[in-house]
Amino acid sequence: MHDLYSENDLLQINTQLKKRYLVLALVMALFVAAFIVSMTAFRVEWVSVVIFFLLGAAAVFIIDLFCLPLHRYRRLVTAALTGRSHTDVLVYNGAESETSLVEGVRCRGLLFLGEPEKHGEREQRYYWDAEFPLPTFRQGEDVTLKYTGRNIIGYQESSRNAE
Repeated sequence: MHDLYSENDLLQINTQLKKRYLVLALVMALFVAAFIVSMTAFRVEWVSVVIFFLLGAAAVFIIDLFCLPLHRYRRLVTAALTGRSHTDVLVYNGAESETSLVEGVRCRGLLFLGEPEKHGEREQRYYWDAEFPLPTFRQGEDVTLKYTGRNIIGYQESSRNAE
């Protein structure tokens, strides 16, 4: 089984998050210092209001653009490493051409044919992390998927294909 995530990935993500929060703290400290100076030394109301507005805007911008996506990705990696996972053997049917956001993480949909229902075969969509290159599955080949939720966290080409 080829696992996509490891403990090392989680350590790297946590290191990146610490760096990003340090940058956030430095930027916020500069704005807070400017705000305090404008309130005490200059006592110009409109300057204080502008600085306070910029403080809030910078906080929202940095958190939303740089911190939250990494938090969401860390949640995926944590679920892959410690969460409940399932394994199924499915028939590969193809990949979607566009990426999409799944719980805040960029993914590509991979389509598989599951167990037949009473009205024919059932197509199932599982999500492949867009940070990894797509696997080289061939259409119609059996693949053993390890997944949590609908996110693929490991795979193996089934031995039945060798027959």
